[in-house]
Amino acid sequence: MGWPWCQVPGGAHRPSHAQNDVVLMLADFPVLYVDLIVRRTIASCIGLAVVALAATVLLGQPLAGIGVVIGLAGAVGNHRLFQLSTARYSDTEGHLDRKPYAGSVAARLGGLTVVAFALLFLVRPMGFGMVGGLVAFQVLLMMNALGTLWRYQRMQLSGNVPAARGAGAPGPADGTGQADG
Repeated sequence: MGWPWCQVPGGAHRPSHAQNDVVLMLADFPVLYVDLIVRRTIASCIGLAVVALAATVLLGQPLAGIGVVIGLAGAVGNHRLFQLSTARYSDTEGHLDRKPYAGSVAARLGGLTVVAFALLFLVRPMGFGMVGGLVAFQVLLMMNALGTLWRYQRMQLSGNVPAARGAGAPGPADGTGQADG
């Protein structure tokens, strides 16, 4: 059994039929779910910040807890600015103007990196806490995204979520995904 990617002339790759089905299955993933993922991640970050502060104070390293809070806050702020810059540098058709977008991404990530290295150099426990907070945000974001995508895919496979609307798409126009009869 080979990889799902098939070699075509010229060295290019094309996805197999099974992979096309998965891509099409998630192509109509509602934007509202993205907002849900972000809200859940922010709520998870707040909970983790409280737990991290309490745990590090109990362990005698309160600066590490403050670093975790700084890392989580920096990651949440970076993610919010990512959303704003994506909206700012996208045209009405959804195409992204990459040059200024890349500059804003580099500036944000560069700023977070400078702060993290400065804290690692000047106040080591706080620096390690910040790095841990940045990593924790990414893990929480991925866990929330994967869980939401998994639930959405299961609902779509069971027929509880309407498929992408197009010619011949099953289900009524009311968006329930349930066929009459």
